[in-house]
Amino acid sequence: MYQPNRHNPAREQKLLEKVCVLLHTATGLRVDAELLDNAPEGADAFGYLINDRTKTPLFIEMKTHLTKAAVGAIAQQFKQYPEKGLLVADYINPVMAERLKELDIWFLDAAGNAYINEPPVLVYVKGNRPEKLMGKTPKRRAFQPTGLKVIYVFLCNPELVNAPYREIAAAADVALGTVGWVITDLKDLGHLVEMDKKKRRLIGLKKLFDRWVEAYPEQLRPKLLIGKFTTNEADWWKNKKLQNFDAYMGGEIAADYLTQYLIPEIKTVYVRGKPQDLQLKFRMRKDTDGEIELLKTFWNVECDWPDNKIVNPILIYADLLATGDPRNIETAEMIYEKEIAQHLRED
Repeated sequence: MYQPNRHNPAREQKLLEKVCVLLHTATGLRVDAELLDNAPEGADAFGYLINDRTKTPLFIEMKTHLTKAAVGAIAQQFKQYPEKGLLVADYINPVMAERLKELDIWFLDAAGNAYINEPPVLVYVKGNRPEKLMGKTPKRRAFQPTGLKVIYVFLCNPELVNAPYREIAAAADVALGTVGWVITDLKDLGHLVEMDKKKRRLIGLKKLFDRWVEAYPEQLRPKLLIGKFTTNEADWWKNKKLQNFDAYMGGEIAADYLTQYLIPEIKTVYVRGKPQDLQLKFRMRKDTDGEIELLKTFWNVECDWPDNKIVNPILIYADLLATGDPRNIETAEMIYEKEIAQHLRED
């Protein structure tokens, strides 16, 4: 059965039942679904859309708080499912509904908003407002800014979970006390087990990765922003040794470097050194609408690409999905398959 410590099963069960009743009442369509401990492909639940004699398998993702940054991650996650994905949420506002429809992401919410496109059936309802949002799920500290730093270094180097707390804290650039409650949260969430007194192991890596990718743009990334800039120097990031400034390509320019598939619009650079040196070298000037964004690094561990020009593909992937841009999402999928997937497989 469903593992109690992964989420709030009673709350999720209530939400799932409510959206299914609303759909059936409004359209006659049925969704029969069940929350499971090990739902296929890491989904939160599995079920079927039933229309007369037709049954469509569904991999269901539950979201209590849907953000713009999460949409790209959900789109990528649903592409990995062998069957259709269904998003279930407390509330999806009209703007978000339009975005999900453009990406052909089926959804149901507790206000009766819905999108299902299963020819000859088309259901699209938006604009219903919730009477009252269901009780909030307490935020896990592991997915707050400092906790996300710790999880990131674990994703880059899973064996680090066995290091002394002081070493983990140094790698993630966090206070020593942070490590203990992140470890506790990960155990409560079912992502970490203690094999014995000296051995820990991360489990459910793919699900942990998905949760980190979703939380990073909302919780941690805004706190890293140094500023936005522009410059008249064309292609300044190409064939330049950014590492001389202790800086690394991220986002679209790093994706272009890896795939040669993307024409970068936003130039993202993570800086460990002095950003002023970088700004001076490439004649950057502040511009709130600028195409250059400089962010602070947040790790002190080998997380960068071997040639030291770009950040870890995990971070590139998260940057791309946070934009919600279809071309960026497509590029993120390529990077995931080539550079990330093999590191998330478990024996």
